[in-house]
Amino acid sequence: MSNVRRRTRLGFTLIELLVVIAIIGILVALLLPAVQQAREAARRTQCKNNLKQYGLAIHNYHDTYGSLPIAGTQWGPNQGSTPTWQTNACVGWQVRCLPFMDNSAIYNELDWRTALPASRYEPGNPPGFIPTQILSDGRAARTHQMPYARCPSDIGENDKLGDWAQSNYVGSPGSQAFYSVDGACNPYIQFIQPLAAGNNHFGDTSSPANLSGLFSRLGCAIKLSDITDGTSNTIMVGEVLPDCSDHTAGWWLYNGHTNTHASTAVKINDFTTCDRKAPAQILWPSCTAKSNWNISHGFRSRHTGGAHFAFADATVRFISENVNHQTYNGLGGRNDNRVLGEF
Repeated sequence: MSNVRRRTRLGFTLIELLVVIAIIGILVALLLPAVQQAREAARRTQCKNNLKQYGLAIHNYHDTYGSLPIAGTQWGPNQGSTPTWQTNACVGWQVRCLPFMDNSAIYNELDWRTALPASRYEPGNPPGFIPTQILSDGRAARTHQMPYARCPSDIGENDKLGDWAQSNYVGSPGSQAFYSVDGACNPYIQFIQPLAAGNNHFGDTSSPANLSGLFSRLGCAIKLSDITDGTSNTIMVGEVLPDCSDHTAGWWLYNGHTNTHASTAVKINDFTTCDRKAPAQILWPSCTAKSNWNISHGFRSRHTGGAHFAFADATVRFISENVNHQTYNGLGGRNDNRVLGEF
């Protein structure tokens, strides 16, 4: 009888271990894109919900006050006077919507009547400049952020820039004129809506006759009845990215990028002036400065292929960055009587 003993193998060979690792790697590679797509789908859903909240809040504001929330106040006693950041109130339309978005407590603290002393404001700011008002928690109003103000797909962007709470949503001035500081960087001016009374730069007007869309940083009051193109065909609020503009004051200030600083004359998802962009996303290589407002003041998002918009009937739709530009531009005007294509 043989005395040779068979050796019992208690582990894996190196080849078997490498095969297992390879299989696991393949499975991870297959599953990871699906997980990322599921996460982005959830972020897009949240983004749409944020815009829906804005749409409903604006409608509730309209039901209460008879017009859409104004997005600012005039610069001084006469229109055309020297601009200043520090006129009374000086807040964006999102501030006026606070009571209609379950934030009455903060809204009721605001010094609307300029009744508080200068000691209740950040140093160097006059009474009445509400964004710099010190609230009961000891913080300036402008530092208070709201969860619905940010799109979760805009990851990597600071929630505050210079201590100003940021937003990814802006009220639409329509197909409005925004002229660049560099006169050679105005590629979209050709698309602005011609207005008989004049299409004012930046929408700087309190007269509806000079405004294409729904919001003006000088406090133009628009009613839903002024939207003769139909509320389902007129953009009210859309997505923007704070890192693409030099107007970084956020949603508390009338002159913050997320107040009224985006025209439908600009192509969706033109990333030319953005900090975070791929080379292929630069449409105008010689115009990357953020002060080129004819490019930087447009609607854009971190979603692939387009951006979300809340229309004047409070519905939310995703519009492709490849939409016919004339059709998209027409969605900005409230009474341009354009015949629109599919979008």
